Amino acid sequence: MKVLVPKKSLAETLARVERIVPSRSSNPGLSLLRIDVDEDGMELSGSNMDVDIRARFAVDSPGSASCAVVGHVFSQVVRALPSEDVAIDLGDGEMEISSGTFATRLQLMAPTAAPVLTFPTEHQGALDAGKLERALSAVKYAASVADFQAVFRGVKLELADGRTRSVATDGFRLAYYDLPESSGLAADIIVPARSVEELLRVLGDGEVKLGLEPGQLSVQHGNYALNLKLMDGTFPDYERVIPKRFPVSITLPAAGLAEAVTRAALMADKTTNNRVDLFIKDGEVRITAEGSFGRSQETIPVMQEGTDSEIGVAYNSKYLVDALSRASGDVRLSFSFSGTEAAPSVVTDLSDPSYLAMVVPLKTS
Repeated sequence: MKVLVPKKSLAETLARVERIVPSRSSNPGLSLLRIDVDEDGMELSGSNMDVDIRARFAVDSPGSASCAVVGHVFSQVVRALPSEDVAIDLGDGEMEISSGTFATRLQLMAPTAAPVLTFPTEHQGALDAGKLERALSAVKYAASVADFQAVFRGVKLELADGRTRSVATDGFRLAYYDLPESSGLAADIIVPARSVEELLRVLGDGEVKLGLEPGQLSVQHGNYALNLKLMDGTFPDYERVIPKRFPVSITLPAAGLAEAVTRAALMADKTTNNRVDLFIKDGEVRITAEGSFGRSQETIPVMQEGTDSEIGVAYNSKYLVDALSRASGDVRLSFSFSGTEAAPSVVTDLSDPSYLAMVVPLKTS
C-alpha cells in the first residue's frame, strides 16, 4: 500500500517523537516506532517508559495498515530526503521510501513488536496551553540534574480549585509560577523534569487537555497525546524556606543585572562556584568577581529600599542569572539575613507577579 506524505509534516512530527524513542535500549522494542495508517492520516507512537507519545497528521492513503520500524533509522532517512514529496510503500516485511531521485528500503516488524500504548479518550481537566507552557518553562531550570536527589529532579504541579502552580527546586535555588485559573483537577503531582522538556516541545496555542490516573498524567494538545509517568515521593515544604522579611531590596531591569553578572563572571574562579559578589549602597549595586586570570567590577544604578548601610552578598553567578532570565521586565531583588550571614534572596518579577525565584547565597566565611 502506497502512502503519499508531505516531507515537512513527517519530518516535524518525527523530530518530536524520535526524541522520546531511544536509539539504543536493553529492551529492543523500545527503539521501535509504531506506524498506523488509515484513510484519515498517519499516526506515529513510541515510548521510553517514562513518556509515551502519539502524533497524528494528514496523509493521502488508500487504506489502512500498521507496522513497526527502527525509529532513529527511519528519522535519519526522512531528514535526508531530497524532495518535499515522499511516497511510502508499506509492503510485506519492508517499507520502500522514495523521494525525488532517491529510494531506499527499510525492514519492518509487526506492530506488536513495538510497545503497546493506550491513551485516554476523555480528560477530566484543561488549561490554556500557552499559559501552561509559561508556567513550566519559568521554573524547570531550578530542578536538579543529580540522580541521587530524587523528587528534586521533578517539577511539582499543584492543581487546585482556582489556581495552578508549578514549582521546582534543587535545594540551592527555587522557582514557582502561579496561574490564577483552575485546571479542573485537584491533586499535587511531581513530573520528571526531563518529561517536562518533552511536554514543552508540543505545547502551543489553544487548549491542552489533562487527565490523571494513578502514577500518570495524560496530556492531549492538537495532534499530540502524551502519557507522563509521575514521580513517587514527597516534595519538600518549600514555602517554609522562602523569607518573608527583607532589610534591603533593589529594583532594576532583570536583563541589565543578568548581563552585568554574566560579564563579571568571566573572571570568576570556576573552582569557587563561579562566585560573583554584589555590594549595595547609596542606590547603586557594585558587581565584582575575581579569579586566577584577573578581576572585574561594574556599578549600575538601582532603586534601593531599606537600610542605608552597605551590604554584600555572594552568589553562584549561573544560579542568579538563571533566576533573572525568566523575568520579563523590572525585578525586585530582596536580601535576607540570618544574623550577619546572608540568607536566601528572592527575585520578584514586577511585570509578571506570578513568577518568584529564590537563590541561596554562597557562604563568605
